[in-house]
Amino acid sequence: MSLSRNQVLLDIIRKAGSLALELSREGVGIEVKGVNDFVTQADRRVETFIRTSLADIFPHDGVLGEEYGSAEGDDGYVWVIDPIDGTVDFMNTFPLYCISIALHKDGKPVAGAVYNPVYDELFHAFASQGAYLNGRRISCTSIPLDKSVALVVPPHRRHESLERFWANERRIYNMVSDTRSIGSAAMSICYVACGRASMYYEWYLHYYDYAAAMLIAQEAGCRCRTRAHGDVVNVLVASGAYEDAPMESLEL
Repeated sequence: MSLSRNQVLLDIIRKAGSLALELSREGVGIEVKGVNDFVTQADRRVETFIRTSLADIFPHDGVLGEEYGSAEGDDGYVWVIDPIDGTVDFMNTFPLYCISIALHKDGKPVAGAVYNPVYDELFHAFASQGAYLNGRRISCTSIPLDKSVALVVPPHRRHESLERFWANERRIYNMVSDTRSIGSAAMSICYVACGRASMYYEWYLHYYDYAAAMLIAQEAGCRCRTRAHGDVVNVLVASGAYEDAPMESLEL
């Protein structure tokens, strides 16, 4: 009996999470990729595990991963992998990192999963089938905006943009009760999807950072806005319960 890609996605991401947990206990070797941009041995080993596992089952599928780039397929399917989203969290034993895997068919997202192995929380969505946390359907919050928490992440790799970003962050402070930054784009978006936060705002993301979580958020009723700036993207995800006007004041 052949396995569906949806089944494989949920199985492999849990196994990848178990591997990340195991590696975190062994200690991690850290390398610098760029300004405030790090990679650990665990990032590479987890991505290798995911890519190898997928290739064994679906050898004709394409892959795009953070650490090892793209590999062309010939059947229209592409897996988008962030092996550990929140590497700084991971290497500091801060428990809000995750594995993120999305699946595209002919350029369109059809499935996405985000797994935090520390808390054993698996978010997933299949296109037009809703969003789920550990098998329970989720939706974004309807709490009043001025009583909510927003997840706002300053551009820690591009300090030259801080003043412009802070002007937008001040606008958010005036909308909500308080703000947080948890260190993982995928986890942040999933927290908006399940109602733990009202919005998420960050600049200069790569596609693998948010590909899976964005589908989950959309299926949970969130409104998602993006704007490309070269090879990176600015992202705003907010509860669908809010009017457009406050969100439109934010720069993307």
